[in-house]
Amino acid sequence: MKTLIGIVSYGNLPFLQLAVRGIKETLTKDADILVVIAKPDDHAMEEWLSAGFINYTRNTENIGFAGSINDIFEYAYFANQYDNVIIMGNDVIPYPGALDAMINCAETTDWEWICASQFDSKSLVARYPESAQYFKGNTLEFTDFDARPWELHKEIHAPNIEPDSLKDVRNLALFKRSVFDKTGYADVNFWPNAYFEDNDAARRANLCGVKACGLSEAAYFHFWSRTIHQGENRQHSRYFERNLAHYIHKWGGAVGGESYSQLYDGRGFRLSPDIFLAPDMRIASREQEQAIIQYWSTL
Repeated sequence: MKTLIGIVSYGNLPFLQLAVRGIKETLTKDADILVVIAKPDDHAMEEWLSAGFINYTRNTENIGFAGSINDIFEYAYFANQYDNVIIMGNDVIPYPGALDAMINCAETTDWEWICASQFDSKSLVARYPESAQYFKGNTLEFTDFDARPWELHKEIHAPNIEPDSLKDVRNLALFKRSVFDKTGYADVNFWPNAYFEDNDAARRANLCGVKACGLSEAAYFHFWSRTIHQGENRQHSRYFERNLAHYIHKWGGAVGGESYSQLYDGRGFRLSPDIFLAPDMRIASREQEQAIIQYWSTL
């Protein structure tokens, strides 16, 4: 089976460098890397990836996180013939054995969506107080990129499959091609930061009968939303509220309180005179994607 590890990165090159280094230091199985440069004109990131012979695509406009995830799916399943896609955050570092365990699970079982287990900077500081010197303020800002405080955490769980678990979506999770065949693309209506897009993807997968599991031994360190807390200020609270409103309209309630088992209660929704959002659980096409992004980006 062929596996692609896809990372979306909007700026924050130092964190992307740690993520890529983490892949190279811990992965022993065969897998390719693709980075989507989501920030237009990020020449520094492009130069670093080119110098390291790391495969990448570059967006010329801000199509949002979900649109960039769709770039990964399109590259994997249509431009190439990958069997598995691992979506990994640009502020994530896999612990030893994590990626190998996920790929092995895909190769040897019928689980379709395989979730890794998170250990984040908050948990690190709480459990290992000596690591607090590397994380500043309430947002745990991290700037010492030569340090490796996450390596203080050496606990590796015994191999264990947690059935019916959708505990991870876009930080570190493996998707077999069958997941895409059932659910299709990510919903770009959650533009640009994709708040609640992960909840939407998980709900659609659950309703489509995707077999999901968690792997306790596939652990990763998460810096906890570096694009938000250490990236550019891009009106995050405004986008959060707008994405939440769309999720509620789509599913008839907030996360945990959804009342619809069909999108838009099975009736679809006319977003604009030219854009109709069908109640299909599977987003089969990117045909309306640019128009949807244009709609949300001009509000």
